[in-house]
Amino acid sequence: MKVLLLTPSMSVRMGGSITSVTVLAKLLARDHEVEVWTTDHEAKHWDPILRDICKVRAFRLMFHRFFVAPGMLQALLREMNGFDAVNVFHFWTMTGLLGGLLAQFQQGPVFIHTQGILLPVALGHHKWRKRLIQFLGGRWLMNRFPAAVACNSVELQSVRQWGFRNAMFVLPNSVIPIAAVRGLMRKQLGLSEDIRIVAYLNRFDPIKRVVDLCQAFRIVQNSRDDTVFLLAGDAATPHGLEVQAYAKGVGLRARFLGHLGPQEKWNLLADADVLCQYSAQEGHSNALTEALAAGVPVIASRGCNFEEIGKEGAGFIVDSVEEMANATTQLLEDDELRRRMSANALQLAKSYTPDATAAKYLRIFNECRSAMAPVGGPAATVHTVSRS
Repeated sequence: MKVLLLTPSMSVRMGGSITSVTVLAKLLARDHEVEVWTTDHEAKHWDPILRDICKVRAFRLMFHRFFVAPGMLQALLREMNGFDAVNVFHFWTMTGLLGGLLAQFQQGPVFIHTQGILLPVALGHHKWRKRLIQFLGGRWLMNRFPAAVACNSVELQSVRQWGFRNAMFVLPNSVIPIAAVRGLMRKQLGLSEDIRIVAYLNRFDPIKRVVDLCQAFRIVQNSRDDTVFLLAGDAATPHGLEVQAYAKGVGLRARFLGHLGPQEKWNLLADADVLCQYSAQEGHSNALTEALAAGVPVIASRGCNFEEIGKEGAGFIVDSVEEMANATTQLLEDDELRRRMSANALQLAKSYTPDATAAKYLRIFNECRSAMAPVGGPAATVHTVSRS
């Protein structure tokens, strides 16, 4: 099978949405021919492995605001029908526009991956602008895609409410763990083994509510003088600067690690006792999935839309700063509970392995392809055939 991933950027600094594209490319490239078409936006921040596993075409970025790259349109008109499946990311940018306009002329399925953009909190950002786009053609454009792929059932409902009428599927983000060196992050930061580490691993954006999270950390700190809070991510954003100012103002035992590379990220998870996330809303958080794969108990807000964490005993789902603080303290004080939740986290992570996600993607592809088959016979089913 020949698969195209169409995305405005591959810079890992853009957060979880680009990480999801990168991981999907990696897992599909194990058994299929994959191409990634993108712009040259922040090419120095791409995952270096990407070019080794699949063909990457970077089109010159002309206008940054909507990631306009005229060369991409020309290439799509010439070559789009040479792919068995096309996956479009970032509906609000040029890739979403081109994907929607050209989807009806493609012989194979063209999927729009919504990636949380139509969840209520996301729609509240530039609210009136997005409502205007919706009624001036956005809904029509979205419905030109024969199928949409959401991260979870909550997002699926939101996409339906926004007005999408075609086939919909849920494909959770996958995770590809990297072997970590336990104790290395502690050593680099000068932290002894008796220090408890509470980690945050995500962007610094108002939707992540990191100031609120630090308020919970402050409550924990008042009862636990053996705990340090490690926050990883680019904290040079306006929200990141606000978080740093708050942490300094209240004397929080926090360290801001900046953006971490893949190996550094997994080294942090290897040493973390707990990972916390208090987002107002998430599609399917890569940070939480990675923590599960590393066996780290997770405490997440209900807005993270990851109820499985609580149901499977891999951590806690909380609704307030106080609940976040209490759950964190409880985990730090109970070694047996932490070990049990760690084991449950590893078990839950099996649902998000590359094999599980690739198999689900193939089921989605085959279902859509069969539905598009002309009268007279079904489309041939595509199976995974390892190229190793």
